[in-house]
Amino acid sequence: MNTKEEVKSLQEYVNVPLAGLVESSTNPRKTFDEEGLEELAESIRSKGVLSPLLTRKVNGHFEIVSGARRYRAARRAGLDEIPVRIGAFTDEEALEIQIIENIQRDDVHPFEEAQGFRALLDRENADYSIEKIAAKTGKGASFIAKRLKLLDLTKPAADAFTAGHIGVEHALLIAKLVPGMQEKALAHCFDGYFAANESERSLVPASRLRAWIEQNVYLSLKSVPFSKDDERLLPEAGSCSNCPKRTGFNTLLFTEVKDDSCSDAGCFNRKLDAHITQRIEKIPNLILISEKYTIAGETPIIPRRNYVEVVTRKAKKGKEARPEQRLCDHLKPAIYADGMEKGRLVKVCADRTCKVHFREQQQQDKQHLQFKAEKTAANRKAKQTISFRHRLMADGLKRVKPQFGTEQMRMVACFALRALSHELVCRLAKRHDLQNPKDPRDYQMAEKARTLYKKANAAGLAVLIFEAMLLGSAERTSESKDEDPLSIAAALFKIDTKALRANIAREEQEKARKKAKKTADNEKPIPKAELARK
Repeated sequence: MNTKEEVKSLQEYVNVPLAGLVESSTNPRKTFDEEGLEELAESIRSKGVLSPLLTRKVNGHFEIVSGARRYRAARRAGLDEIPVRIGAFTDEEALEIQIIENIQRDDVHPFEEAQGFRALLDRENADYSIEKIAAKTGKGASFIAKRLKLLDLTKPAADAFTAGHIGVEHALLIAKLVPGMQEKALAHCFDGYFAANESERSLVPASRLRAWIEQNVYLSLKSVPFSKDDERLLPEAGSCSNCPKRTGFNTLLFTEVKDDSCSDAGCFNRKLDAHITQRIEKIPNLILISEKYTIAGETPIIPRRNYVEVVTRKAKKGKEARPEQRLCDHLKPAIYADGMEKGRLVKVCADRTCKVHFREQQQQDKQHLQFKAEKTAANRKAKQTISFRHRLMADGLKRVKPQFGTEQMRMVACFALRALSHELVCRLAKRHDLQNPKDPRDYQMAEKARTLYKKANAAGLAVLIFEAMLLGSAERTSESKDEDPLSIAAALFKIDTKALRANIAREEQEKARKKAKKTADNEKPIPKAELARK
């Protein structure tokens, strides 16, 4: 509806009471700096209003087309009337004047400018376009397009922008992203964005934010495996060629991006998934391969360590061809299911028995198995040695005889137990079934072990003293017999160490046999048909 009233435009200025003026609801400018208003009000008190307001007659009162800031300052200054010039403007003309007048001022927020441009474009029958607005405002079409893009900011990003926490360059870079990525980009606008207080955060340069977006958000369309003109690959998204989220399509908006890229990672990956599905349907026995060296769980995707991509190109002159440049009888078509190469078709050898492509890995696997066997044997030997030494200590303790009186023995046992480290006391607690199964190093159980001497009889005290002396050496395997307290005790009590060692070896072999049998019973091979379906 056109609210213009038939009045004759007045070229001269007239004074109008402030009570007869109202601010325009279409004025894009919504925020005013309080300090600036107070300074202007002070100037008006001393010099008056030097530049008249521009108004139009609407519904019996004068609507301010431009000069809302001077109007507010005049009210603060206590004026009763103010000079105005009255014009006959339509709604579209008034809005256009407001936008042009505001865009020439430095203190108008870019977000409010954007709202003004959008209001012009949304006018019915106004026939505005970005190019026409650019011509009327004296700005470039790229400037108008970028301002309008600011309206695509999500609420958290828009609030940060209007509050002055981020600049217009930061806001524009964020506005070009899909909503799901804007929050992450907003966080990367600040150093220390995990800080508890906003005062501890500092705004990073827009160039750093741009670099982060180019590395983590924009996806190059230079060598995508699918056709950018294919509208049927993902019908709901259409073709990449006509997509406004493609940087090469909207050159007015993405002037800083050199390579043709996609700014919607979700759509990009859905198209790659659709492309892979099409390839699987068209190419029989197509293998899915991954850039990852290991993949958890059962999956038809082959990890990187289990295939070799074969590139059929000649070796450099005078140099032997590398394994990946040689052909074999096991080559099959494959497609990358993840990573930077997702969707790319290649030829691979996935037969680990192949002497052409897996010779080096076969040697490495053989060496690894040999090392693993040697390490297992060494661990088994060390375990047997420790078991033997603990058994040797137990046999020696059985032959200890009390020589002192009971109370003297109790005093010696007290000193021996108190001299033990916490780790050794924990071992003592374990030997006497005092250990906490949930916490082997429980302090209370250790202290309880230190009091074993209080209730022991003479024979028990003698054993306890020798146990405290020999406990530390029971876990050691590298001491010489001449300096080993446990070996000295074994010789003193005439223990047959060879027979004891043989018994422990037989026990360990029997345990290993039972464990291997149990493992073999639990492992059931998966049928090939079922694995293929997975």
